[in-house]
Amino acid sequence: MNTLTAKILQRKIPTSATIIPKNLQQRYKPRGFNNSGDKTKVLIVAGEPRKYSLTYDLIYTAMKYLEENNCVVTLRDLYDIGFDPVLRKEEFYYIKDGLGTIPKHLAVEQNYVQQADILIFAYPNWHDTPIAIVKGYMEKVFASGFAYKITSEGPKGLLQGKYLYTIMNCGYLGGGQGYIGDGLGQNDSLWDRYMQAFKVFDDDTANFWGMKNAGRFVNDQHPQNFAPNYADKLEPIRQALRDHLQRDLLN
Repeated sequence: MNTLTAKILQRKIPTSATIIPKNLQQRYKPRGFNNSGDKTKVLIVAGEPRKYSLTYDLIYTAMKYLEENNCVVTLRDLYDIGFDPVLRKEEFYYIKDGLGTIPKHLAVEQNYVQQADILIFAYPNWHDTPIAIVKGYMEKVFASGFAYKITSEGPKGLLQGKYLYTIMNCGYLGGGQGYIGDGLGQNDSLWDRYMQAFKVFDDDTANFWGMKNAGRFVNDQHPQNFAPNYADKLEPIRQALRDHLQRDLLN
């Protein structure tokens, strides 16, 4: 841990980033796809470098809840695996046109995607788009010939029968929690405008890959860092995610 991070966690330097108090931090190791039987396979692709953030708390909560409800989860933490989001010259024609030999590191990720019934991208909201490491994963792993192909009638998605979902923690988009229609009375019109914009992106991405857009859990609520009532504020956020996973993916 570097000096700056240590000072932030010691409350010596303020930050706008979320921090789960140490005594409330959770950990969960998913089972993975091995020996999954007839359980639903969920692949979570995580783009969050801090295991003590609210975003990662949502990831832990989701993995535990899904595996308690007839799912098995594989986690691909893009920071832990050292995923390179940069489009390299030697990868270009494979990714763009499906030409040449597939790079080994992309073949590994495509194998996980191929096995999954549900794909969840999880990341914090920076500038209202997937953060760079997640966007690079989307662009490089979901290559031509794997996720889609070009036909005389236009692109055709190849990942049929799979569901696409997003878990995103954010700052302020109107004060809601969930997706379209899930405002909490703070500024619901603003919230729905943001969610409608995300839906355009989600529908287009899912359709391009041949998948079905299952929506998002966007969390626009978070306790003040180190607040004395942090635990009382945190559990309702975790429960809201569980409720939305049940509604959006499990029912």
